[in-house]
Amino acid sequence: MDAFIFLFLFSVFTFQSCIIKVTYATKCGDTGPEIHYPYQIKGQQQHHEALHGFEVLCKDNITTIHFPSYGDLVVNSISYETKNIHLLDPKNCPHRVFLNLNLSLTPFHYFHVLKNYTYLNCSTTLPHPFVEVPCLSASTHHVYTVDPALPVPGSCEGIKTVAIPFAYSPYLSDNRLGLRLTWDSQDTETRNNTRGSHTWRNIVIGTSMICVFVMAMLIISISIKVGGATRNRHQKEGQLLKSFTDF
Repeated sequence: MDAFIFLFLFSVFTFQSCIIKVTYATKCGDTGPEIHYPYQIKGQQQHHEALHGFEVLCKDNITTIHFPSYGDLVVNSISYETKNIHLLDPKNCPHRVFLNLNLSLTPFHYFHVLKNYTYLNCSTTLPHPFVEVPCLSASTHHVYTVDPALPVPGSCEGIKTVAIPFAYSPYLSDNRLGLRLTWDSQDTETRNNTRGSHTWRNIVIGTSMICVFVMAMLIISISIKVGGATRNRHQKEGQLLKSFTDF
C-alpha cells in the first residue's frame, strides 16, 4: 500500500511538472537583462528563429542592440509585460540619439509621448530661456532644441525637426530618461511569429509526448504493483482458508 501511495504521488508531481510552461531565457553576463522571445542574442543557438530588429549583441558581458541610423545602444532592461526596452547611449548623449535615430524601419517606437522640436545650430550663444545641448555643442557652434513655431534667430540655422520625448533640459537629459522604446506585440506576433510559433508548438508537442509516455509507464507500473499485491493477497487468503480446512 505504501508503494502504491508513493507511485501515485510521484505520478501526480510528474504530471504537474510536465504541464509547467517552459521558457527559454539567457543573459549577457550576470547582471544583464533576460533575453528571450522575441529577442535573441546574435551567435547563440536559440529555440526560435531571430526576428528582424530584435537581435541583440553580447560583448564584454554588455547587451547592446544595433540601429543602422545611429549605431549600438546599451540594453539596460527589458520589460516583456509592458513591452518596454530601456536603452542607454554609450556616448552619453541622448539628444544625439533623438536627432539621428530612425525607427521607421524597425519594430520599435518611443515609449513616451512625443512632440516636435527643432534642433538649431547657432554660431553664438542664445540668451535665456534657450538652453544649450552640451554634448552636441562645441566652442564654434551651439545647439538648441526649440519649439518649431519660434522664429529662427539670425545667428542660427535649423538642423532638423523631429518628434522626440522632450526638449533638452539639464533635469531631463539623463540617459535614464527618454531612451525607452516599445514594440507592437500584436503586429510582431501577427507578421513575424509564424515560424516562432511553429517552433513553440513543436516543443510543446514533444514535451507532451514525453509526459504521456512517462504517465503511461507509471500507470502500467502501478497496475503491475497493484495486480501483484492483489494476487499475493488472494494466494495468502487461499492458503489460510486451506489451512483452516485441513485443520
